[in-house]
Amino acid sequence: MKKFRFLYIAAAALLFAACANEEDGIGNNGPVAATVKADIVKNITRATTDDTWSKNDAIGVYASSSGYTTGDNKKYVTTNGDGTFEAADNNNIIYFKDNKETTFSAYYPYSESLTDGKMNWNIAEVEENQPCMADVLFASGATASKASPIVNFTDIEHRFKHCMSLVEFKIKPGQGVEYNNYKFNRLELKGIFRSGKFDTRTGSVETAGDRGSIRRDFDDVPFESEESFAYIMLPQSLESNKMDMDIYLLLNDSEVKYTTSISPSTNGQFEGGKKYTYNITVKNTGITIEDATIYPWENGDSSDLDADIAL
Repeated sequence: MKKFRFLYIAAAALLFAACANEEDGIGNNGPVAATVKADIVKNITRATTDDTWSKNDAIGVYASSSGYTTGDNKKYVTTNGDGTFEAADNNNIIYFKDNKETTFSAYYPYSESLTDGKMNWNIAEVEENQPCMADVLFASGATASKASPIVNFTDIEHRFKHCMSLVEFKIKPGQGVEYNNYKFNRLELKGIFRSGKFDTRTGSVETAGDRGSIRRDFDDVPFESEESFAYIMLPQSLESNKMDMDIYLLLNDSEVKYTTSISPSTNGQFEGGKKYTYNITVKNTGITIEDATIYPWENGDSSDLDADIAL
């Protein structure tokens, strides 16, 4: 009789625990791990390669809603580059710990070195066929639950989007410059913020420091055909709504300076998620910038410019 009494007490305790779990939403099946599927917004070209992921790309994932399910900057990796992301290791797994729907956000590229969730950021030149870590992406609003544990950053509202501005320059020789043995010496962009912070939790961007210049030097590069250069820049308002550009050419070891101003049609500022393309022709009478176009990175600006000789 004593044995049956103990069994009755144990059964009652289990029943009580089960009822308690139902009340707070925790089931008896144990935690379920989250898997992330992610796309980058189509017709947006990545500064790295294209609008697809690469093998071993890593993102940081946040469980951003309240509840028992938590996750703070957890590292998820797409091993095959197919857009399916799984936790980098056991310490980065996000488990669904209740039956409630959870909202998620994520960013790329993953970083361990965050301060209050913010990543330090610096301007960078885009090199052909090379990853550009300054190309920051952000996605938010995707939901999942224990019953449906795949976090889908795949629909049009929740896909990864570019947070920075892509500014491209296509520079070619024109009348009086082509066929005259000119060489590139250097290129300078003036009056821009070169560093800032990216909030990995919200996708917001802020500038840091003072305005300054970007300088690109060339080593014995003939200026015979079109040369292309692109930079990932912080979204920013420009001083007096313009950015000055100086192009320095060499002719028989003598330096010639050409200058022009660039004023984005998007209210005199470079906007996040937009690509700006400037077609620049350098002539002996100055620089021409043709009609600027804005492409979906989303479309920002594109124009053809002339640059004047600085005397």
